[in-house]
Amino acid sequence: MLMEELFSRGIMTMGPSKNDPARHVGIFKSDYLAELPALRAAEMEKFCWITGEWSYENAVPATRVSPAYTEVGTGRYAFCESGNWICTLAPNGREIPLITFDPFSRQWIYTLTNAAYGILRSADGWTTTPSGDQLIFSGLMTMLGINCDWRMTWTRRSENEFGFVNEERAADGSWAYIDEWRFRRNPTQPA
Repeated sequence: MLMEELFSRGIMTMGPSKNDPARHVGIFKSDYLAELPALRAAEMEKFCWITGEWSYENAVPATRVSPAYTEVGTGRYAFCESGNWICTLAPNGREIPLITFDPFSRQWIYTLTNAAYGILRSADGWTTTPSGDQLIFSGLMTMLGINCDWRMTWTRRSENEFGFVNEERAADGSWAYIDEWRFRRNPTQPA
């Protein structure tokens, strides 16, 4: 159980409540918490290349009921929430939290909270492959009202090019291709 695990791992201990020091409650161990901000900052630094404006193509294959098509556009990414999140920037400048590193679980977290809802996780973090650095997120997603077991594979090819492939788990357990997003840094944006 959660509380038993937190205490047995040495993450929490009993100590004075910050609201009522005479009351002893579960508190986080200060030595455990001390290392977390630096760990998060170091991991978030691995994503600093994404800041700026990007042009994208979203290639969607044909299905038995729809033709193949490619959507194009631009998107902007920035660090927000004191550097703890990578956000997409809406056209009006609103910051929408998208990706963070959770130092407690040592996992990357990808969130969607508008029309598509889900929290995908990447326990393995960034790995190097022949096609570039990859980060694979997976988990349950509700995409426009449809529940899916989702996998999103991000590949960073260079400072100026990245993309991700979306897949969903099929009934037989295999991963079925949904679409691919390809991003190129806007030429007016420095790398």
